[in-house]
Amino acid sequence: MQTLRGKGKIYNSRGECLSEVDYEIFRDGPVDERWWGEITPAEGIMLMGSCMIELQNGQRGTCTIRLRTNSSFGLVIDSFDVLGSGPLEPDVIE
Repeated sequence: MQTLRGKGKIYNSRGECLSEVDYEIFRDGPVDERWWGEITPAEGIMLMGSCMIELQNGQRGTCTIRLRTNSSFGLVIDSFDVLGSGPLEPDVIE
């Protein structure tokens, strides 16, 4: 398994940058379509649903973002789960 850590960006479906993020992405292999991880946006709250992520190394991919809380009461929001829905590629966003 490969772990990718760094700073990246999240884009909406129109290619507009929503936020810079810190990420930790896990994948089974360098060209495998299975990848998942966690992101922490620079601005706090993040749009959930289908988005695009651009990693620090230029790779990009479609993903789904879900809320993650670090409180047993669900009151503290500081990071989000990310689940890839295709390969991480160099040229997904134009």
